[in-house]
Amino acid sequence: MAEWHNEDLHTKHIYHALNHLRYVLKATTPNQAKRRLKEWFTRYQFHRCGAVSKIAKTLIAREQALLNTIISPLSNGIMEGTNNKIKLIKRRGFGYRNDAHLFLRLRLETGH
Repeated sequence: MAEWHNEDLHTKHIYHALNHLRYVLKATTPNQAKRRLKEWFTRYQFHRCGAVSKIAKTLIAREQALLNTIISPLSNGIMEGTNNKIKLIKRRGFGYRNDAHLFLRLRLETGH
């Protein structure tokens, strides 16, 4: 990784911004999350790497949603996994003769 950073500064800047954002996402209290996010915005909003500054400006527009995500203990991971499994079954089946067969297969695979 250090070798890549020496070869390409663009990659190095993106990598450091990503790791700093991971630190922000580990905040445990609302005040801590807000402070860390503000620090991240201040540091990367006008960064010399265009990709990093564009990401920062996009996140600034969605600041409140980002704070809610950091603080919330809820996740939609289970739902996303179920949706992915349904899409996989549909793709693997190459079309079912009728809907009843499709729904039966979905119930068998997802356990619902």
